Amino acid sequence: MHHQRTTGLTATQFTTLLTALNNHLTWFKPDQKPRKLTLAPALKLTLLYHRHNLTEELLAEIFTVSQPTISRTINTIEKALAKVFRPLEQSIENSLKIPGSLVIDGTLIPTWNWRSLGKINFSGQHKRAGFNHQVICTVDGKLLAITDPVPGARHDAYAFKHHDLQKYLNESTLADKGYLGLGLVTPTRRSKARRIAADVKAVNRFINSRRVVERGIA
Repeated sequence: MHHQRTTGLTATQFTTLLTALNNHLTWFKPDQKPRKLTLAPALKLTLLYHRHNLTEELLAEIFTVSQPTISRTINTIEKALAKVFRPLEQSIENSLKIPGSLVIDGTLIPTWNWRSLGKINFSGQHKRAGFNHQVICTVDGKLLAITDPVPGARHDAYAFKHHDLQKYLNESTLADKGYLGLGLVTPTRRSKARRIAADVKAVNRFINSRRVVERGIA
């Protein structure tokens, strides 16, 4: 399988992550039963699980192992990846301390459960269950920060306020119409009562052309 088409990582990125993972994890232990999978397929199936929201049953079929093996593998790799990435973690405040305009947008990360801790995860906008994450990039698409999740039923304006992002983002930040009234640069909403002036349309096109978060998410 091609790494970039399946996991979203280039071959070099996958190899780098695999090497870092190998330094934090002893995959084969002499005093334990041999694993059904080597470390590389274990990492790949974990990335597939999160990137494409595949079921464990489907992954078991793809990698020709049992569903319990898939479940144990994902759990082990997730814990090891948390150790790998921990030194890279920093607060949103520090992540956004760079010059120039920023861009924010929300994305829905799919999940199988419709409810979590009594909160509804179903998004009416996307017609599926998941969690809302706020993603912040530079205007050239460099990913800077991803917030913790809120239930998928919550809209972007709620998530923006919930995470107190107004502390770090101001009138130089570009956003879509889901952030109207929050002090950001957003397109002007269309009105049936009056036509939008040509200069306003030009500004709207400029703002929409700079919405690069989708590329960062991809």
